[in-house]
This record gives sequence, structure tokens and C-alpha cells, in this order.
Amino acid sequence: MSSGRVPFRKVAIIGTGLMGGSLAGALKALPDPPRIYGTTKNPLDRETARIRGWVDSFCETNLEAASEAELVVLAVPPGQVVDIWEELAGRLAPSTLLTDLSSVKGSLFDRYNDRFSRLLPGYTSSHPMAGSERTGIESSRADLFSGKTVFLTPFASGGCAVESLTFFWRSLGARDIPVVTARDHDGIVAHISHLPHVLSYSLFHLACEVQKKNLFPGFDWSSQKGGSFSDIVRIARSSPDLWADIFHQNRTAILEAIDAFSLEVGGLRKAIETMGPTELAMLLNGWTAPLSGGAPRVSPETRP
Repeated sequence: MSSGRVPFRKVAIIGTGLMGGSLAGALKALPDPPRIYGTTKNPLDRETARIRGWVDSFCETNLEAASEAELVVLAVPPGQVVDIWEELAGRLAPSTLLTDLSSVKGSLFDRYNDRFSRLLPGYTSSHPMAGSERTGIESSRADLFSGKTVFLTPFASGGCAVESLTFFWRSLGARDIPVVTARDHDGIVAHISHLPHVLSYSLFHLACEVQKKNLFPGFDWSSQKGGSFSDIVRIARSSPDLWADIFHQNRTAILEAIDAFSLEVGGLRKAIETMGPTELAMLLNGWTAPLSGGAPRVSPETRP
């Protein structure tokens, strides 16, 4: 799961829900774990963290937790990050390293450069490509980040925290740690994370509308669904409040991804309308070749 000791002996985790709780668990699973200070608005998360032994001390304020730490991790929704910056700005020791786990960077990057660059010097943002449709620390896992990609986005010029955070995430078992700009990060995750959530919510809503309008008598998606439908709509169980925040924060990149996807669906619709099975199989094989290293996935003779 991990490679040993992280380069910080005191870590503050602001928000010990799914992501923050998993981070605390991963740190405490190390052979030489750091001391962890936490904050949360949820008393159940606080109690669960204590029972599991993942947080050494809960603090009443974010500033109290951060003042004790060498590394401060903001494990909160994107819309709450700036409010916490306001609490901490200018009040931390110069050596304290600050990062967040937000899945959107562009809006935070702009706010940072407008107001916080001198108050929070050296800031580098993190984004582990890990998570769950469930929320809260009861759904957290100590191995959540093992084998995963973690994006790093330096907000401060020079990116002086990149080396320390790279070592930190590798210590927790991260597989790949690319350093990307805020714009590139938001474009990447719009296509590989945010767009799939858009499609999941939309497909689930469509199925409910078809059933409600009784377009096909006897249709009951909940009892008749197959594995493919279950897989696609699983992430529609994710927190609507969290994803409304993400959709709003990254709306420009998400809208571009939706437009690009609409063109793809339009192209496939045209192909289904005009092509026979053999031509369609060739088209789909071409589209999905990267999934199998370029080798054909279905023979021309195969029929659905």
C-alpha cells in the first residue's frame, strides 16, 4: 500500500469525510505514522475517526488544527476551499505546507492569484483520482490512494512544494503523480471524471422519466436493470450537493466536454442509422482498439 514514512511528522486534515478520512487511515497505516490533527462538522465522522484510531486530536477550529501541523490538507468540497484560505491566510508558520484535494483547480487558481499568493506562499494543489459514490468517513478506506494517479497543480510560481508532495503521495502508494496546469487539469478531469457523472445522472433521470410516462408498460428499471445499467448509474448515487458544486466550479470545461460528446453520439447515431452490422463492428473496433492495445476485440462474424 505504501512505501514508508511521509516527510511530515504533524499533519492537519481539514474535513475528515470520505477523502480526508481515507487520508488519515492511509497515514496511520504507515510503519512510522505522523500525528494527525483533524476538524469536521460531522460528529459521527469525528467519533468514527477516533474509534478507528485515525485522528490523534480533533480541534474546534481549522486554524487550531493547522497551527500544530507541518502539512495542512483541505479535504473539503471546492466551494469551501477559499473560505478556509480566509481563516488561515497570514496566520501559519512560513514552513507550513498547504494543499487541497479539490477536483477543480481553475477557479481556485484565479482566486489564489487575485488575493492569496502572498498570504499563502508556495501553495500547490493536489487531486487524487480516487473516491466513491458514498460519503462520510464510514465509507473511507486506508488503501484508497494505493495505485492511483494524483495530479499536482502548483499555484505559486516555482512550485516549491511539488517535490515534498510528490514524495508524500508516493509514500501512500500513489502510482503516477503528473504535474499539470490548472487549465489542463480541469480539461482532463472534465472528460475522465466529470463528464461520466453528467452521463450517469442523465441516464438515470431518463430511465425514471420513461417509467413515469409509462412509455413501455411493464417497464421497471429497478427490478429489470442489467449489469451495464447498474455500472453506469452507480455514480449517480454520489452526493448531489458535492457534484452541483463541482459542475458549477468547472462548468466551462464540462460544457466543452458535453458538446464534444454530443458530436460523438451524433456520429454514432448516424452510423447506426446507415450502416449494417459488419460496418458497425469495424467502426466500433476502430474506436475501442486502444482498450486492447490495437488488437481487434470482435470478429466480423460475431453478432450481438
